[in-house]
Amino acid sequence: HGRDLAVVRGRIVGCPVVLGSATPSVESFYNARNGRYQLLTLTERVEARPMPSVEIVDLKNQPTQGAGGRLFSISLMRALQENYELGHQSLIFLNRRGFASFLQCWSCGFVVKCPHCSISLTYHMERNGTFCHHCGFRRRKASACPSCGNLSLSEVGFGTERVEHELRRLLPKARIGRMDRDTTAPRGAQERIFRSWEKGELDILVGTQMVAKGHDVGGVTLVGVILADSSLNLPDFRAAEKTFQIISQVAGRAGRAQKPGHVIVQTLMPSHYC
Repeated sequence: HGRDLAVVRGRIVGCPVVLGSATPSVESFYNARNGRYQLLTLTERVEARPMPSVEIVDLKNQPTQGAGGRLFSISLMRALQENYELGHQSLIFLNRRGFASFLQCWSCGFVVKCPHCSISLTYHMERNGTFCHHCGFRRRKASACPSCGNLSLSEVGFGTERVEHELRRLLPKARIGRMDRDTTAPRGAQERIFRSWEKGELDILVGTQMVAKGHDVGGVTLVGVILADSSLNLPDFRAAEKTFQIISQVAGRAGRAQKPGHVIVQTLMPSHYC
């Protein structure tokens, strides 16, 4: 681990080590609270600019629309429309790429899986195929179920490609871009997308964790988190910690210039501690 190696290296040569993060790990913060590390805190933003306001939206209690009524709460859709009309930029975060999470047969329940990894294949509409995000295996989308032969394969779940598709339908005049591993694969593509975003040539940017950290774009006044729970149920004992970190980081993209920022976090578990 790079952080741990830096701490050991500093101890060996007797020099200070500075660990900097808006969302430090649990163990680093514990070490700082208990005196093993010295805690230094930045209590405000540059030029005392306010932190963005954060609104938690309980998806169980609010109507939604897009992709079968599952993507955008009324609060987020209204905020996106208003932000677009004001000429401000919006950032939409979902840490899952592709158009649908997997394909499942509604007749027999069969799920299309990778023959090598035994996990479901993600459907990508633009590339007309299903892909394994672990080993790279690819298969063209089948029209019939490989198990029972019925024409009942359905798209289940959603990713950034689906979010972009629905936004183009709901806000047809908005200039919308997407930044994930699929759109940034060509050489120089990530730089081109970010420069367009920075110049204000995009009204809305949809992205995975690529858009969550380090970017300083003054025109962004609204951040929407499509489903904050998507990373909570991963088989990782740090799932809640990482979810809190990524949501905090992406929330920090809003309101970095003169105009205040607003963040809308959509969730099915609004009372979860993270």
